[in-house]
Amino acid sequence: MYIASIKKNTVILGAGITGLSTAHYLSLKNDDFLVLEKNNIVGGNISSEKKEGFIIENGPNTVLLNNDSIVKLIKAYDLWDNISLPKESAESNRYVLLNNKLQLLPRNSLEFFKSPLLSLKEKLRLFKEPFIKKHKKNTSVADFIKKRFGEGILHQFVEPFVTGIYSGNTNNMSAKHTLKILWEAEQEYGSVIKGMIKKERKAKAKIFNLSNGLSQLTNAIAHQLHSNIQLDCLIKKIEKNDNGYIIETVNETISCQNIISTLPAHALAHYVNDKTLKNCLEDVEYVSVDVFHFGFYKRDVNNQSQGFGVLSKASDKKKFLGILFNSRIFSHVAPKDQELFTVIVGGSRQKHLCKIESVKLKSLVLEELMELMEINNEPIFSNHYKYPKGIPQYNLNHQSLLDAIQNFENNNPNFHILGNYFNGISVSDSISKADNFIQTNF
Repeated sequence: MYIASIKKNTVILGAGITGLSTAHYLSLKNDDFLVLEKNNIVGGNISSEKKEGFIIENGPNTVLLNNDSIVKLIKAYDLWDNISLPKESAESNRYVLLNNKLQLLPRNSLEFFKSPLLSLKEKLRLFKEPFIKKHKKNTSVADFIKKRFGEGILHQFVEPFVTGIYSGNTNNMSAKHTLKILWEAEQEYGSVIKGMIKKERKAKAKIFNLSNGLSQLTNAIAHQLHSNIQLDCLIKKIEKNDNGYIIETVNETISCQNIISTLPAHALAHYVNDKTLKNCLEDVEYVSVDVFHFGFYKRDVNNQSQGFGVLSKASDKKKFLGILFNSRIFSHVAPKDQELFTVIVGGSRQKHLCKIESVKLKSLVLEELMELMEINNEPIFSNHYKYPKGIPQYNLNHQSLLDAIQNFENNNPNFHILGNYFNGISVSDSISKADNFIQTNF
């Protein structure tokens, strides 16, 4: 029997963006909660640094301003005036590779039909889509797109898109959960194209960063709620009792009525006794990602293509998944006479690269970056950050995970599970889920 040294109404596990957002919205209702974080810093995958005049993001580089929850959160910490919006070219110009050169993705239907990315036959194939029967059961992203739009759209458009968000493999990923909007359009209207036309068109959401990086938000929340947050807190086990739950940490025991887990799936798996959920959590695939930052003098960069960046696909046979043109998106992230690029490596299709010694991997990706962007001299700045378990994948077994979570929560009242490994992977998704959860349950 444990004698609790601390009693709280609610304990939030994890101080990433989901945990911090949950804590913020809960703090508007009551102060009887505690956030437990095993690391000595907050933020989770959000990690901004200032180095040698550059502002670099080791995790997410931008966030979508696409829901009320994120607007409320930013304004609550007086950060609205610190929002940095991208240059217009970065909003509209995104690239893929064609014959080892940057190729602009079409921005409208006229550019689409002029684009060299697809053959005439592949373009005309789109007109068949409204007449193709809808799926009766879930399938992979690759099979879903091939059936509805053909191989060309899959390889030239969807593969890079999935790479940019999930660093994933379209053959393994669930169409229903990864391409949720397209799947629902097909299921409701019998055609993705018909569904997208009939659905209410919303203005395209803006992306943003903050003047000192995205950690400015997570640090502001942590500063405001510092008395409710315990860092360097390693949980040993969690047990249910008649009054709620007992959390045993290395240093103390905590009793609470409510637990809200925002831990990654593989971390939460250590603390649940439900065998089905434990197995599902352990089965969630997290792909490794290596993030490299390189700074150059502008005078040494000859390719001046303006835009957000470039994404690769498997057939390009590149060492990188994508390159972000950071200083061409936000001018404040680099000194005026310098350029900043972020190169992302790894993911589902490049697992072998994440096992290479970092110095050698850096050399390989730098060579490709310098060739593509026609750079004359070596970088004046470089940085490397590794995520051994970086991005969760919404694979074909995803529905089993959702069912297991639902069943667990039904059998364990007041033990709630949030996270980016289901129901939305983005930062803005995480903030929205936290807000909606608190409004519904507290």
